[in-house]
Amino acid sequence: MGGAFALSVSLAAILWMTKKRHQPKDMTEPVAEGEGPPGDREMSFWEHLEELRARLLRSFLYITLGSVVGWIYYQPILNWVTHPVAPTLKAMKVPVLVFQNVAEPFLLRLQVSVAAGIVIAFPFVLYEVLAFIWPALYPHEKRFVLRLVPLSLLLFVLGVVTVYGLLPPAFLWLLSFTPKEPPSLLLNFGRQYIWLVVKLMVAMGLMFQMPLVLMFLGHLGLVSVKGLLRYWRHAVIAIFTVAAIVTPTWDPINMTLWAMPIVVLYFLSVVLVALVQKSPIVEE
Repeated sequence: MGGAFALSVSLAAILWMTKKRHQPKDMTEPVAEGEGPPGDREMSFWEHLEELRARLLRSFLYITLGSVVGWIYYQPILNWVTHPVAPTLKAMKVPVLVFQNVAEPFLLRLQVSVAAGIVIAFPFVLYEVLAFIWPALYPHEKRFVLRLVPLSLLLFVLGVVTVYGLLPPAFLWLLSFTPKEPPSLLLNFGRQYIWLVVKLMVAMGLMFQMPLVLMFLGHLGLVSVKGLLRYWRHAVIAIFTVAAIVTPTWDPINMTLWAMPIVVLYFLSVVLVALVQKSPIVEE
C-alpha cells in the first residue's frame, strides 16, 4: 500500500507541476473542449490532500478486507508457502514451525494475513491510484493508461511468482550447511522463511511495476531514453545493493539471482520508453 501510494503521490505532484503543458504539436487527435487536464478548474492544495486522504482510507479498507480473507484462508496459504521446503525439512527431521511463546502463532497469522490482504487488494488499490491522477490526464493519456492496467496486474503476479521460485532454493541452500554430526536442531527456520517469503512477494510485485511506471512517464515526456541510459550504472549499483540487503544468503550467486530480474526490468523499461517517447514538454 505504501509503495503504491508513494507512486501515486509522485505522479500527481509531477502532473500538477506540469499541468500547463500543451498538447504535442504532432498530436493528430483533437482534444474536445473540457476534456483536458483541469487547467481552468484547478483543485487547491487542500482539496488535493482531501482527495488523497479519501483514496488512502479506501485503500486501507480494501487491504483490511483482503486481510480478513487471508485470515480465513491462512492454513491453505501457509501450506502453499511452505510446500517447496517441507519435504527437505521432513527428511532432515526439522519442524516446519517452532514457536517460542504463545503470542507468536497469532503474530505469524496476522503477518501472513496482512501480506495476503495486500496481494488480494492490489487491483483495488491500483484503481485508487489511477483515480487519484485521472483528472490530470488528457483523453489520449487516459486511453494509454487503461491499456497498461492488465499488464500491471500481470507484472504484479509475475513478481509474486518470481519470489516463490527463487526464495525456497536459497533457503534450501542454507539448510545444506546444517551438520549431521553432532545432532543439530534448527529453530525458527519456518517462521523466518514464511515471513520473508510473504514480505518479498509484496515488495517484488510492486517492483515489477517499474517498466509500466517509466513507460507512462516516457509517454508524458517526463523521462527519456537518453536519461535512463545515462544513469544505467547508478541504477544497476542501486539494484544490486538492495538485492544484497534482502537476499537471505551471503553468497553472490543468490544475490545475482535476485538482482538480475530487476536489472532486466530496468532495461526493458528503456525499450518501452523508446517505443512511446514523445516530444519534449512545451512550457508556457
